[in-house]
Parts: sequence; structure tokens; C-alpha cells
Amino acid sequence: MVQKPDRRRALNKENVWQDQKDMVRQALSASLPWFAFVNVSFALIILFRHVLIRDFDRSIGAHTEILPLIDLTAGAIIALSLLLLLLAYRLPARLIPLSTALLLILGVMWSYCSYCFIVWWQLPFAWPLSVILMLTALTALYYHPPALILFIIPVWLTALLASVQLNQGVNIRFLLVWLPLTAILIYGRVILQRWFDEAWLRYQENRMLIARLDVLAHQDALTGTANRRLMEKFLADAFRQTLPFALVMLDVDYFKRYNDHYGHQAGDTCLAQVADILKSSVRTPADLVARYGGEEFVVVLPSASLDEAAQVAERIQATLRETALPHAASAVSESVTVSMGIALSGPHDNAEGVITRADEALYRAKQQGRNRWEK
Repeated sequence: MVQKPDRRRALNKENVWQDQKDMVRQALSASLPWFAFVNVSFALIILFRHVLIRDFDRSIGAHTEILPLIDLTAGAIIALSLLLLLLAYRLPARLIPLSTALLLILGVMWSYCSYCFIVWWQLPFAWPLSVILMLTALTALYYHPPALILFIIPVWLTALLASVQLNQGVNIRFLLVWLPLTAILIYGRVILQRWFDEAWLRYQENRMLIARLDVLAHQDALTGTANRRLMEKFLADAFRQTLPFALVMLDVDYFKRYNDHYGHQAGDTCLAQVADILKSSVRTPADLVARYGGEEFVVVLPSASLDEAAQVAERIQATLRETALPHAASAVSESVTVSMGIALSGPHDNAEGVITRADEALYRAKQQGRNRWEK
């Protein structure tokens, strides 16, 4: 049975925002199609006014000579809105200024249409049209102030100037309506932006929580090294990327005797100290130290040769000698020692094969007296 790709998982990968600019860019991609739809819808109403209102052009009387220019402007609004729609599907950061410029042009074109509707023809739908356009812009663009301002300001100013021209001055009744509307736009934007900022903070908190949970899910609680699950994933990734590596499997010598002599709590402390020594002995942070189980550890060294793996093994032994963790019950030393087996990955290998060879080398090291490494 063919499994369908998990679309939700793919979507989650796309929704990883590194900063708030990424969140704004995705919000633009989501809201610009709706904003473009509103612009196209109103522009189509203008173009098909004869279908909606019979003999519309004859009824307006004056200034009919500019009607072709109005039609041309409505067509341009549709074209630019469709271009905005295309940009919204994949909106890289470099195209955001272009989208903002398109919004300014759309605002200017709507301003021209609104001025003609209000001043020349005094159409009753002109005022609602201006208000709806501004509220639509507020809803779609509140999180991106430059885009919001560049679209709204031309429409807002045009309506104000048109009222002044119609009334040969400032009309108090108009201001009693226009000022509250302006306050609604400003305060509405403040509230919406507050929600947007809170959503960003929640997203950051969630990412931090997910990161902590991911660490817990892939970390051995006792030693702070990677757990077996992460080691298996690390090896699987290495084979998938055809990345060669050396694997060192090691075992704390006579650890059962250590527990019997010092107690299990001291044994846990010993394992944590050994893990710290391993982490300090690897080459780079790209090397993986993992607890394989019990007193066994695995060190994975990407792109390492046998000589490099041997150097890491010798460094582990030297650091253990310097640290000199007491082990009175050991048969090979008065301090804690480890036995190690080294294996290199091959082009036709798999993880189980490399681990098996390293385990066999570890067994030979134990057979030959422990406190040594074998390949």
C-alpha cells in the first residue's frame, strides 16, 4: 500500500520561523490572496456596472468623459491584484518591498476612483466603498505597518479632501463621523498587533518547550549523553548521506564489582564521570557520545580514519588515568578503566553490521586483559 505524504508534517516544517520577520512574511502570504480578492471584486463591480445598474452611465450626467479612465483604472486594479496574488504564493523576503509598492499603487488608484465617485458624481456607495477598503486593509495588513499605511493613507486623505471640496470647507458633521472612524482604525490596529505579538511570544515559548522535550527525548538522563534512540538515528542519517564514520564501543571494566563494592549510587556517579571524560576526549562537537546500555557507551566519529579513532581511544585512556577514579574491586587497575572496540563503516555496510564488528573487537579487548582497545 502506497503511503501518502503527511501534509501536516510538511506544513509544520514550512512554519518554522527564525524571527518575527518570517512570521510576518507568512502572514502576508496568507492574507494577501483575500485582500486581492476584495480588490478584484470591487473592481469587477465597477467594470460590470451596466449589468448591475441599468443605464448607470447616463444617470450620472456630468464628467462622463472620464469613464474610460475609470474603466482602465479598474482593469489595472484587477491586474495588480492578480500580480499580488501570484507573489503571495511564494513570498521571499526580497519581494516584500515589491508587494508593498503594489499596495501603494492600489491605494492611489482607489483614491482616484473614490474621488470621482464622491466629488463628480456623488454616488451613495462611494463612502462605504472607502470604509470597506480601509477596514479590509486593516484586517489583512495590520502586522505590517508600512504596507498598511501606504494603502490606507491615500484612501483616507482622498475621502477627507473630497468632503472638504464638496462642502467648500470643513464639515463638522463629517468630522463627527470621520474622526471616530479614524480612531477605530488606529485602536483596532493596536489591538490586532498586540494579539500578533502575543502569538509570536507563544510561538517562541512553544519552540523552547519543544527543544527541551527533544533534548529529553534524545538524552540519557543519568549521563547527559545521547541515548540509544538518538544514536540509531545518527547512524541512519550517516548511511543515508553515505557519510563514512568510525565507531568506538566501550565498556567500563568490572563495573558489576564496582557497584557491589561502592553501591549503585556511586556507580551512577561513576558512569556520569566516565561520560564527561568521553565528551571531553572526542575531536569536535560533531562527534557523538551515546550511552548504549548499562555501563556501555558508543562514540561515533564522522569521517574518521582508524588512526583518528585510535587517537580518541588513547585520549580516553589517558584522561581516565589522569582522573584516577578509584576502583578497588578492579582486577586490572586501582582506578576505573575501559575496554574498547573500534570498527569502520564500509560502502555496503549497515548500522547493525558496524555495531556488531565493534562489539566483537570489544570482546577481544576484554579477552586480552581489558584496559585496552582493539579493532
